[in-house]
Amino acid sequence: MSIDFKAFCRVFSALLLAVLPTAVLADGSAESTTILRFQQDTHAGFQTRTMVPLTEFFGVDADGAGDGNLSAHLYGWGRLDLADHNSAYNGGEGVNGALDYAYLQYRFKQANATARAGRFSIMEGILNEQVDGVSYRSDLPYGFGVSSFGGANVHSAKIIGAHTDGKGDGIFGGRINYRKGGLLELGISGVYESDAPTVSSPNFLPGTFGNHRLVGADIWLRPLDAMQISGHTSYNTETGRVAEHSYLLQVTPVKDLVLTVNYDEQHDRDFFYSSLLFADMVRNLNQNSRAAGGSATYTLPGNVELSGDYKHYRRDIGQADRFGGELRGNFLDKTLKGGFDYHYLRSSADFAIVAIAGASGSYHEARAWAMRDTASYFASLDLIGYFFKKQVEGKDTAWESVGSLGYHVTPRLSVSGDLSYGQSAQYDDELKGLLRLTYNLELPGKGDLKR
Repeated sequence: MSIDFKAFCRVFSALLLAVLPTAVLADGSAESTTILRFQQDTHAGFQTRTMVPLTEFFGVDADGAGDGNLSAHLYGWGRLDLADHNSAYNGGEGVNGALDYAYLQYRFKQANATARAGRFSIMEGILNEQVDGVSYRSDLPYGFGVSSFGGANVHSAKIIGAHTDGKGDGIFGGRINYRKGGLLELGISGVYESDAPTVSSPNFLPGTFGNHRLVGADIWLRPLDAMQISGHTSYNTETGRVAEHSYLLQVTPVKDLVLTVNYDEQHDRDFFYSSLLFADMVRNLNQNSRAAGGSATYTLPGNVELSGDYKHYRRDIGQADRFGGELRGNFLDKTLKGGFDYHYLRSSADFAIVAIAGASGSYHEARAWAMRDTASYFASLDLIGYFFKKQVEGKDTAWESVGSLGYHVTPRLSVSGDLSYGQSAQYDDELKGLLRLTYNLELPGKGDLKR
């Protein structure tokens, strides 16, 4: 008897959703945020477009079920555009939504071990995957540890002109690590995906993507109390090339001063080899992308923080530098926050994905913001402007202002609204607004009084 592995994992996750209401009887919390958004934009030569999407975010975390070591976790969202059911907000569909995660987790009493079943994310080492399946992690003797996962891929992306998102059906992987106290952690991890489907769409050239199969190593090192190094390298076993290097050095030479240096390198065709969304774009444009830079942050008396940063980007199709600084403060017993930010991006003419003769991607960016949160109300104001070195679509600048005002009806219930207006190279006028209702519920424990 053959088993449809993909269908099995889908049904398995659905059954877990049916179990979650029972788990909610344990300790935990639930949160709900309802957002009604209004957006109207005007683009020269086009009809004014109005969109009114209604979005609901909902999450549940329940602990202490069963023998006290079982917990349940769920988070997802749904959206409907009240003005146009076929709007761009929903990808041309009447209703859109996603289940980000829904899983049961059991914590064992020995070896710091945990097991998960359902839909969850794996983020450790070089791994960053969303899975419908099962996972297990545990400490081992002598400082070692192991984790593993397996199941079905979560197909969430809808790519116009393709019948698939390019992902295979099954996926599994894991990580082995060694930790030496607070000094060192080394890890080796890998992910193996079943064969990617064949794309026959005329919008994509054959052979522009492949199977998602990577191995790699990661490190965290703290040789001194004031210094730590972290990073990882991944290798694409399908192309036989390194896909990515990413490393960060952080130093605190004196109190209140933090210095960082970072280096990132991607071999784009190897890094995006399994991505149908990006593979065709980078096929003939770029191979190597590198970014190196650093930052310094100093905390001044009076809860004021001053920072500066610089980063150099180099690609086969151009290079750029981005530098600037930020001043931010925290006042009135941390109920009032604000800051000012300025950065400049200086780029070569060919730094854009599609270079245009005589064009420039260089621009100044300035932002000022403030927010206040009290026991009764909260408010914020955010102003951001972009000043182009050369005109873009006949415009010298683009800017947006966003204001928000809310009220705490109860400690657990709040209502708020945002209103923004701006102009850009894409839109002559863009007006957006939203209403937000947020509710957080603490679920009583087994021995607590019901309220």
